Amino acid sequence: MSKYTFRNSTEEEREENFAGYGKWIYGAVSSEEIYALFFGKVRSRFGVNDSISTDWEMMYSYDITAEDENGNKFFFDVYHGAGGPSIGTPFEELTPEYESAVKALIEYIESAEPVDYVWEGVYEDIPVNVTYTVKDGKARVDSEFPEGMYDDEDIENFM
Repeated sequence: MSKYTFRNSTEEEREENFAGYGKWIYGAVSSEEIYALFFGKVRSRFGVNDSISTDWEMMYSYDITAEDENGNKFFFDVYHGAGGPSIGTPFEELTPEYESAVKALIEYIESAEPVDYVWEGVYEDIPVNVTYTVKDGKARVDSEFPEGMYDDEDIENFM
């Protein structure tokens, strides 16, 4: 059992504790299906908020507060950025206490059952239309290149 409780941050906490230093949760090598499931798990734990966008590189952002059994608070931004699911903290170099809270938060999210959802957006760098679908704990990712944007050879070389 975690020694932390996790919740959405209050407006005051968000203003005072900007989490500006981000790190990928899964590293550079992962799959879109894992990203889709992670978002379903974040939504399961923290609901739907007004940060959800149609831009793949800024898909969502959740300001989260963790509190340990001694009343110490830790602040995070769980978001989907250019490298996929990431976690931001107010500090570039984390204390051991913050590092422990980061690990506990990721475990807390990962242990959730993902909610069913459909998200449609665009990865503007390519550009490509992307749809994440999670249904009954399984993820599906569909990508569609805009018609006329690329020829068949370009798409084959990209994939």
